[in-house]
Amino acid sequence: MAKDKAAKTERAQGRVRMPLVVKLIGIISIIVVVSMGLVSFLSWWLYSSDARVRAEDNNFQLSEVLSSQVSAEIERIHSGVLTLFDTLRTQGNASTQISELTAAFFNRNVSIIYAAVPGEREMVNTKFFVANELDSGVASGYLKNQAALLDRAKAGETIVVNASPTFGIPSAALLFPYRDFGTSNVMVVIFSTEVLQAMVQVKSVSLSYVVDYAGQVIAHPDPTLVKIAASLADQPLVNTLLKASTDNMQTRYTSPDPVTKKNVEYLGAFRKLSLGQLGVASVIPADSVYAAALRITQQNTYLTGVVLLFSILAVWFFARSVTRPVLRLVQASRQIEAGQFELDIQPTSRDELGLLTTSFVHMGKGLAERERVKETFGKFVNKEIAEQALKGNLQLGGSRRVATIFFSDIRSFTAISETMEPEAVVEFLNGYMTRMVTCLEQTGGVVDKFIGDAIMGVWGAPVSKGSPAADALAAVQAMLLMRASLIEFNADRGGPGKPLIRIGCGLNTGPCLAGQIGSQQRMEYTVIGDAVNLASRLEALNKPFGTDILISENTFALVGHEFVTQAMPPIKVKGKTDPLQIYAVVNTVGAPGPQTLGQVRSLLGIEAPEGHIDTDKEEKKYEILPQ
Repeated sequence: MAKDKAAKTERAQGRVRMPLVVKLIGIISIIVVVSMGLVSFLSWWLYSSDARVRAEDNNFQLSEVLSSQVSAEIERIHSGVLTLFDTLRTQGNASTQISELTAAFFNRNVSIIYAAVPGEREMVNTKFFVANELDSGVASGYLKNQAALLDRAKAGETIVVNASPTFGIPSAALLFPYRDFGTSNVMVVIFSTEVLQAMVQVKSVSLSYVVDYAGQVIAHPDPTLVKIAASLADQPLVNTLLKASTDNMQTRYTSPDPVTKKNVEYLGAFRKLSLGQLGVASVIPADSVYAAALRITQQNTYLTGVVLLFSILAVWFFARSVTRPVLRLVQASRQIEAGQFELDIQPTSRDELGLLTTSFVHMGKGLAERERVKETFGKFVNKEIAEQALKGNLQLGGSRRVATIFFSDIRSFTAISETMEPEAVVEFLNGYMTRMVTCLEQTGGVVDKFIGDAIMGVWGAPVSKGSPAADALAAVQAMLLMRASLIEFNADRGGPGKPLIRIGCGLNTGPCLAGQIGSQQRMEYTVIGDAVNLASRLEALNKPFGTDILISENTFALVGHEFVTQAMPPIKVKGKTDPLQIYAVVNTVGAPGPQTLGQVRSLLGIEAPEGHIDTDKEEKKYEILPQ
């Protein structure tokens, strides 16, 4: 007993023997692991950034070096051939000397295959043609197919193009303008690109190649592309090179991988040559740049994994005392969410989690009790009123509201109940009430009370739809729903023990007093006032008028345009000097169904009144018989 009392006192004061913060010290190991992960990430990011910058610089320098080498080779060929032709021009017709000079030139420039000034002079490296089993006439045929390039060169351009498809070996043609004693011609030099191929065969992760003015390959590590004069103009780097207005540039781009077809990021750099309209490009896959950074990251990951493993082993046993109670509380919260408030859990520790578990159980019991009260109370009063009552917000008194009040009553209920057993009366009455209340609540109305077989409902108190017109509109729609629901209810009735049910509905909109009426020990939320009395009288007038739904002129003024109505004879209300115009509701404007009061009477089986309508007859609840 003493221990239980001490435990209750401890829970009440909110003190614990072992604060949860002591247990959370173990989480520091996890924080260390996270910190190592962040450090590893930052190291990778910084190293990757540095590697990318260095790779871009190396790429750019490689393209610079390669462009210098290519330019030197093209310049060597260009100047060598010009020197030869200038020397030959001084020899006149000395064929022996010309042959010797030509042979000596080709011995020193074995890469030059053919040199010619069309129509004037041509020189053929016979040894090269014989060694490669080429017909010397191939060069002349090649020139005949390059008329457009010859014209461009004669106009002043210096052009280098791929000639490999014609000669069957990696080769290129250098075309440039040639001026000789006032004549304007072009010189064509066809040479092997073996030297250029050696230049691009760099042992590096970078890929370097040379393209001409149209993007065709001149030199490439893959000689197959050179032999077929493959075009790389559709490659992003080459496309940028051809369109760029600058001589050099660095760029990053993505392009599909030739094998996997997946987009791969590349770092590229290019430089344009002033001689021959050539372009030198160097490119490296970004993955290769980041490979070293990834290796460092992997090493850090392994180290982090080892540290994490020991941390987990260290805190695992200790963490179980935290995670198990938390998981039980999670499961308990799901039970509460599902409506199961009675929790079967017990605290397993004397720390904050134990205190929380105990409080959770007490909370569940409180919620269960509150839900039972609310559910039970809600069956006798409106849900909004029940909620306010549970919060202690209900006080005697009320406030002025403009509301729409509704009354309905079963015609000849007394006569019907006299022909039925009490149990059958209760059964059919409950079924009828359920349907009517559903229609009422579906449109936002509140059941004020049941008076025997009569129903009193209110729109606009305690909750309004925003305006008296909106409340009145919802009320009339509810009565039309009641009419349709009653037709369904009567579908299987009409035989013995199941008489047809007909009702009358009265509706009025006006000021009233809404609030708690009664005493401090017993109170009831309701509305009172002339507007309520008038709604009750309108309901009673349905029988003499042969209608089922009557609304006052107040309600009609707010929503009459929304419905098909028929004006009834004015009535004189007791206590009022002016007559009151009332209206029978036929249907919603534009909705299918009856469009006249006569069609409504035919649909519901209501007889039209004959002769003079005595509206006072319904007020005579009884008469005194003579003795």
